[in-house]
Order: sequence, then structure tokens, then C-alpha cells
Amino acid sequence: MAISIKENLIVGFSDFWSRKIRSIIVILGIILGTMSIIVVTSIINGINKTTMAWLMERGGLAKISIERNWDNDTTSGEREYFNLKEFEQISSLIPEAKYINPQMNRHLSFSYKQDTQYFSTFGVLADLTGIEEWDISKGRFINDFDIKQNNDVIVIGSYIKDTFFGNKNAIGEIITVHNRRMKIIGVMEHRFMKNNHPMQQNGLAYLNRRAFIPISTMINKGTGEDKIFRIDLKANDVESASALGAKLENIILNMRHGKPVFRIRSAKDEAQTMKKNSEIFQLVFTLISAISLFVGAIVISNIMLATIKERTREIGIRLAVGARRRDIFFQFLVQTILVAVIGGIFGIITGLSILNIVSKFLEMELFANTSTIVFALLSSAVVGLLAGVIPAIIASRLDPIRALRYQ
Repeated sequence: MAISIKENLIVGFSDFWSRKIRSIIVILGIILGTMSIIVVTSIINGINKTTMAWLMERGGLAKISIERNWDNDTTSGEREYFNLKEFEQISSLIPEAKYINPQMNRHLSFSYKQDTQYFSTFGVLADLTGIEEWDISKGRFINDFDIKQNNDVIVIGSYIKDTFFGNKNAIGEIITVHNRRMKIIGVMEHRFMKNNHPMQQNGLAYLNRRAFIPISTMINKGTGEDKIFRIDLKANDVESASALGAKLENIILNMRHGKPVFRIRSAKDEAQTMKKNSEIFQLVFTLISAISLFVGAIVISNIMLATIKERTREIGIRLAVGARRRDIFFQFLVQTILVAVIGGIFGIITGLSILNIVSKFLEMELFANTSTIVFALLSSAVVGLLAGVIPAIIASRLDPIRALRYQ
């Protein structure tokens, strides 16, 4: 007497429903395991999305930066900054760069009427807006004429504008910066993370507190220091960024006699590193979740063995009336998989339902894609399969006569 899969499912679900407490204990480990997979994968997805959004907001994957290497031995005697002449030399050696901009950063006093505040002020070239993909809200940005003439002009961020001028138009106003009167020629567009979580702080808010003046003005009329600690560039496209970064590394090493005084940071390389790290984290946390599933599998296996003992006489009757051994095998295997899948479904539902809570706690957008949900469900089914094989084999190999006599 063959038993169909449909009949096995009906019997399995009936057995599951008639032993509620035992069934809850069986599926608890599966629920925790699949819930962990959903939550952890969603957190990693959220981190990747936030980091990638930040990289794109700060100029995209074609951006390259030359900055001080803090791991370098400072006793080498090599200068840990560039001067303007060296910057011009670097710029002439990389004509393939779309934009290039040196940065001199100083924390200077800003005074307007009776109010005085301190803000980060950057000496820059006109290319900065192209590198950062940052537009002007009102007025204009610094141009080549301003740089050649050492003009006393300044472009301010939206926070600085609101602090001193409120709703008034700031263009054309004179503000005192480091005891020097400067004319405001532009206000930068307000920066904010477009893909921010509603409760998350603006990851780009610090940019709105910055001001920009011609680099020549900062050197010749400001602090008087010709020290450039950072250079930002942008390649023509993402594909050529790696080659440009490698070329820059050789140029910088030659300028510093082979000493790694500076390091090259590529947004493309950072994105690839982030992807590799996330894969490692996902593997580690998936293994941790697998431990929970493994514990659940052991519990399922033990309880199924106990169930077989309770149903030994029933198995003997089935074998006696014509059931094949493989029918008994599939009966218990299907029941085990069914229990594991039910646990997996509840685990997925639980994981998805608490994502909103975890998202608010981390202040980050979390999401579980379809592949994660399918993987979690398949994992629970595989656990049920592995946990049910041994009990199913034991049940199918019972001697019908001994099973009928079992009390």
C-alpha cells in the first residue's frame, strides 16, 4: 500500500497540530536560526547601501585622494605635505585627470556685525565642485581669475549662511575672516544624504559648515603657509580610476624618494573592499546562525526518535497491511521537513517583523531581498532533511512483527 506525498503531508500536519507543545520546542531553534539570517543579512545590506550612498554623494567611484599616510615612519625626514609648486608638477603629469584640487584646511574665525564663529575654511581651486559634484545654490564659485588675482572672495556653506544672515541674501555681503574682509560671492547647495533613514542624522551635515576661498589668497594673504596636506582628483570614468591611482602612486613615491609618506585612496577600491568585508561578515554571521539551526536539527532528530518509539505499533500495522519501507521512510522524512519549514516560515516572519525595530535602533535603512528570504527558507528545509534522515531510516527498518508486539 503506497502512501502519497499528499497523504504524508496531511499526516505530518495532523501530528504537528496534535502535539503543539512538542512542536513549538522543535521549531524554536529553527525560528531563531532563520530569524538571525534575515536580520543579520538585512543589517549588512543596510550598511552596504549606506556606505555606497555616502561614496556616491562624495563624488562617486571615480574619485581619488592623495593624503598623508599615518603609518609612515616620521623619522624618514621626508616632508608630509606638498607645496603649490609640487602640486602643479603633479597636475602636469596627469593630464588624463578630469578634475584636480589641492586642499588647505584652516579653522578660522568668522565675524559679521557683532557675531563671531569659527568654521573650517578651505583654500581650493575651481575644480572642487566637479570633484565633489556639489552645486552652487546662489551666486558663483571661485574661478581661475580669483585665483590669479588673489581675490578676497569667499563661498560659504548653507549652515554658515543661515547662522549669519538667516533668510537674507548673503551674496555681496562683506564678512571678516581671520581679520580680513572678504566678499561673499556664493552659497553652496545644502548637502544631505538623499537615502538617509528618517531618524538618521544627516551624514553630510559637516559639509554645510565649510567655507572656500582661492588657494592663492590663503597662501599669500591668509596664514602664509604653503602646505597642502591633501589632493583630490576625479578620473574621467570609473574604469580608468584604478590606472590613474596606480600612476599617481608612482609619481608620489618618486617625489618622496620611495618613502610611503602619502597614500592613494580610491573610492572604487574602497567600494570593493567594503564588498569583500561584507561578504566575510555575512559568512561569519551565517555560520553563527547555522549553529542555531544545527541545535534545532539535533532537537528535531531527538524528538522524532521519541515519536518513532511512541508510534512503533502504528508503524508495524502499516507495514503489516502492505506499506513499503520507503513509504515509512518518506512519511517521517516529510514530517520532519514540514516541521522545519514551518519553523523557517515563522522565523522569516519574525525576522521581517522586527526589522523596523532594529532599523530605528541603528538609525539605518534595513531590507531583506528575495534571495535572502529564499536562502533562509531553503536552509530550514535542508536542516529538516538532515535531521529527519536518521529517524526515518530507523523507522523504515523496524521489524513488523516486533513492532506489532511493542507495548
